[in-house]
Amino acid sequence: MPLKCTALLTDPITGLSVLPITVRTVTVGRLWQTYTGHVGKNSKKTATTLNILLPDAQNHPRITMRAGGFTLIELMITISIVAVIAMIGIPAMGDFILNNRIRSQSGNLMLQLTHARSEAMRTASRVTICPGTSGSGCAGSAWESGWVAFIDTNADAILDSGEDSGETVVLVGQALDGGNTLRSATFSSYISFRHDGSSADISGASQGGSFALCDRRSRPFGDGDDAWAIVITVTGRIKVLKANATGSGISDCGIED
Repeated sequence: MPLKCTALLTDPITGLSVLPITVRTVTVGRLWQTYTGHVGKNSKKTATTLNILLPDAQNHPRITMRAGGFTLIELMITISIVAVIAMIGIPAMGDFILNNRIRSQSGNLMLQLTHARSEAMRTASRVTICPGTSGSGCAGSAWESGWVAFIDTNADAILDSGEDSGETVVLVGQALDGGNTLRSATFSSYISFRHDGSSADISGASQGGSFALCDRRSRPFGDGDDAWAIVITVTGRIKVLKANATGSGISDCGIED
């Protein structure tokens, strides 16, 4: 509650007392008001030092300047602004990370398929890529767990072990991180490139189709801008498209969530 009091001021330089001045209103906790009075014979002199202890401010020391800091309202406003920025920024950062990851994975798969096709043309042989590892060979249809490409001398889409088989590993693809999935209806268990670079199954029939690369935002439907399609034509040409683009050949992610 505002209190009124009469203050006796002292010039900090000359030590002269200030003549009584008009009573001013001060509030408890606000003892930094500047009082102006007459010092000596100089009516222009301003005394700026106030030593006064209000009756209701027993716990406050005598002060001569304003203390720094924030009021409760200022602190609450600052916290509210930080909270709003965090609500906007954190989801955007999450999408940024997911987008970069899935783009990197789609580009990497395209490069490895292109390398396998080039190797088939260079060696004038069939090169097969299948889900699996170089140690265990082809297994299942979960391409996201990793894949292996090898020279398939007997065109059976099976990685035969032993030096006598003549089948050598061309490359090994690592498992996808981030929980992303890679599936294909056409190339569920393998894809093969012949000596001319075309894609064909083990019976010799031309084979064209797409891989669906999905993250948790697009499963299980594989639509929208968050899923990608890696498309392989019967001639062996490879391209990467958004799943909702014309010619992607993607209807879903090929996996149940």
